[in-house]
Amino acid sequence: MNYRSDIDGLRTIAVALVILNHAGFSFFSGGFVGVDVFFVISGFLITAIIFPKISEKKFSVLDFLGRRIKRLMPVLLFVVLVTAIFATFIMLPEDLMRFYKSIIWVVLYGGNFFFWIEHGGYFDGGSQEAPLLHTWSLAVEEQYYLLWPLMLLIAIKFFGSKITGYLAVAILVIATIFSQWGTEVTLGAAYYLLPTRFFELLLGSCLAIYWKKLPKPSVLVSHFLSVIGLTLIIASALMLTKYSPFPGFNALYPTIGTVLLIYSTNGIINNVLSYKPIVYTGNISYSLYLWHWPLFVFLRYTSIELTLAVQLLAITLTYLLSVLSYTYIEKPLRYMKVNSFRKVSINMYLIPSLLLIVLALSGIYLKGYPNRFSPEVNTMEQAINSFASKSRKGCHDAFRNSVNLPQEHCKLGQTIKPRGSFFIFGDSHANHLVPFFDTLAKNAAFIGQDYTLDRCLPVQGLNWGSNLYMATKCRERNDQAIEHIKNEKFDFVILAASWPHQTTKRIFSNGELTDITEIKEIFKNKLSDTIDSIISSGAIPIIVEDTPTLDGKNPKCPIKHQIFNEQLDCGIKYVENNMLKEIFSELKVKNSRILVINPSLLYCKGEDCEMTLNGLPLYRDDDHLNELGAELLATEYLKIFKNPLSKLSP
Repeated sequence: MNYRSDIDGLRTIAVALVILNHAGFSFFSGGFVGVDVFFVISGFLITAIIFPKISEKKFSVLDFLGRRIKRLMPVLLFVVLVTAIFATFIMLPEDLMRFYKSIIWVVLYGGNFFFWIEHGGYFDGGSQEAPLLHTWSLAVEEQYYLLWPLMLLIAIKFFGSKITGYLAVAILVIATIFSQWGTEVTLGAAYYLLPTRFFELLLGSCLAIYWKKLPKPSVLVSHFLSVIGLTLIIASALMLTKYSPFPGFNALYPTIGTVLLIYSTNGIINNVLSYKPIVYTGNISYSLYLWHWPLFVFLRYTSIELTLAVQLLAITLTYLLSVLSYTYIEKPLRYMKVNSFRKVSINMYLIPSLLLIVLALSGIYLKGYPNRFSPEVNTMEQAINSFASKSRKGCHDAFRNSVNLPQEHCKLGQTIKPRGSFFIFGDSHANHLVPFFDTLAKNAAFIGQDYTLDRCLPVQGLNWGSNLYMATKCRERNDQAIEHIKNEKFDFVILAASWPHQTTKRIFSNGELTDITEIKEIFKNKLSDTIDSIISSGAIPIIVEDTPTLDGKNPKCPIKHQIFNEQLDCGIKYVENNMLKEIFSELKVKNSRILVINPSLLYCKGEDCEMTLNGLPLYRDDDHLNELGAELLATEYLKIFKNPLSKLSP
């Protein structure tokens, strides 16, 4: 296939969307689809190169991998090294150790697994401070480069080129449906991992396989297809948001748009994309992609406000760094005459990777060099990084483990000769209160058991979730919890959650509901049924009101206020959930045995709340308390209020 300058121009569109999105330009809320454009281009170009060679039995796996190393690794490893130097001076010890761990995974082609396991969702708060987060997409491509040639080699050997083409299309359809399924049933995994991204690269590969057999469009048709293609890409970047289910079927918009632009060849958009400045930017797009994210992470990490001037300055600096790395690293090494796989792999991958791994392991061994900061700062960071969900593994479940029954080892409070018992039931906002109730339980000599599930309200018979699949799983989980409560005869049952509010769109009743009156009525009736079940088991229900969210503020704000920017405002606002207030009040009138706890009273005065108590940060992310913070709130609670569990204590 002849060189296509417009494809390099298309890379410019892709990287521009990603950078504008990461820079914080809200009108490109779906700019992350630029990565999907890259996926299609990569699948197309790689297959256009290797498919004919495999068909003609001229393909060398080692030659292919050697060229991939020369193309991708030198500049990547250099950017990782520079990022590591800056991170070592800037990042807090726990964050730095997490960053060092990411280096090891990134150089071993497994970064996407690390970021999924360590940070969960791509858009979750903590992930936005991971300097190498963007390399997840490189890991997906690298894994595809290892898997796809082997699949082609086997398929062509046993079935021939023609049948292989049919198989590729069949796999494409299956992979697309699988991606939609994975997007619906997982939280985070679908975004990061190859199986749910496979169809995007395969879409480009299928286009390459059938390239010579496809009819060539006329100039008029090419113009039309190129305009439609660009429209699909830009529209998806404008209309999708971080809340949109992705990838799945939503990824078809930018990927089909990319296919149309590649296929149109000489359409009006292709001609525009062939202009030299656009092509040059496409040539350096790999460097642009590598440099931009660490730069924006460090700006945010050091609490530099991303004003328009700062955004433009950062983009300009990214461009300059990319020109330099392309000119002096990427281009010379890519076209270096050395083609021996052994020499290329050792000199351009193994040696620099080993040096980076040694650097990373040294930093991990030395605990992230904590002596760079005061003991007070280190204590504050340790609090932020304390997670009840991690310290009590098996007691708080992700949806993939939703069928788990309450575990016998999930006990808290006083486990020897307790005076009474209780059960904690809810979502992650119940889980983050486990240390709170552990402290209250020890004070009252009670034993407790926790049983919590991500994003699942503790309400019997309610379909609740981001989709009907998860709503069904949540309802089934709650049925198990209610049955357990009836069998165990607890003294108290604690219901805590990220409760629905006036703008919620997650209550399902044969579909999603949007009418607030109907939502309130359904939720109130189901919650009332749940409380009736609890009371009929002999337990007293305790409902915990939700804690305030940080509303976009960083949970490290108190630390950053101290070491980076004394002008930072770390105050937060308590927004009353009027719908829940009304429902709880109505239920208390119906049954006076219900107890209600409001943790926000401990660190809020009216609408104004603090992110710290006694000098320690309370939160670990935008809406979850950290473990030490929850314990601290319990200690404060016992100073001000009577322990609700003491009602049954002698």
